[in-house]
This record gives sequence, C-alpha cells and structure tokens, in this order.
Amino acid sequence: MRFLPTMVHGVLDYLVGLLVLALPFILGLQGPQIWALVAIGVLVIIYSALTDYELGLVRYLRIRFHLLLDAVFGLVMLSIPSLLDPADARWLNYVLGVLALALVAITDVRALGTAAPNNPFEGE
Repeated sequence: MRFLPTMVHGVLDYLVGLLVLALPFILGLQGPQIWALVAIGVLVIIYSALTDYELGLVRYLRIRFHLLLDAVFGLVMLSIPSLLDPADARWLNYVLGVLALALVAITDVRALGTAAPNNPFEGE
C-alpha cells in the first residue's frame, strides 16, 4: 500500500543524502570509507534534484525510476558494512538501508504538481 506523499519522500531524500554525506566526518572514518559514503550522499542529492516531484530542481527522472535508485541505495547501504567494515557506523548503515527499502514500498508513485498525470506512457 503506497500512502507516503512524494513531498514527504523528497524531504527525506535530501535529509538522508546530507546525513550520508556528513556521516564519515561525524564518525571520523578513514580512507575509502570516507569517499564511498561521500559519493553515495552526493549521488542521492543529485538524483533527488533531478526527479520529477515537488522538490525536484530539474524534473527529469520519473518517480518510479527514482524509487528504483532508492532501492539500489538501500541495498548499497546494507552491503557497505561488509565491503568497508565501518564498525562505528554499521548499525546506521543498516537502519538507512532498511529505511530506504521501506520508503520505496510505501511512497505514492504520483507526485502532485508534476508532469506525471499528463504522461500517457506512465501507468496508474
């Protein structure tokens, strides 16, 4: 059941992107852990800004594709502890990964005020 408005999802997108971006500096991580999390945080902010929803700056990506990217983000966050072993952030990576996958499942696929309702190729 999809009940979360895309406006709320958009706010969470930017907050999570900023959190992931800041996380290595907050926890004092070293080496590849820093660059992996910074890159992931920047990518989340970029694809959020490019999404065709209320908080998108350049409305290019459809919300369905955005949700696919969020699912990939969730899976990446779940796999990071085994790839980079950031012991201090392990629990937070799991929380962010599970939260991202949950948001994919509950976010409404129509954004208010976007081009989505006029697109004959996008399903209900």
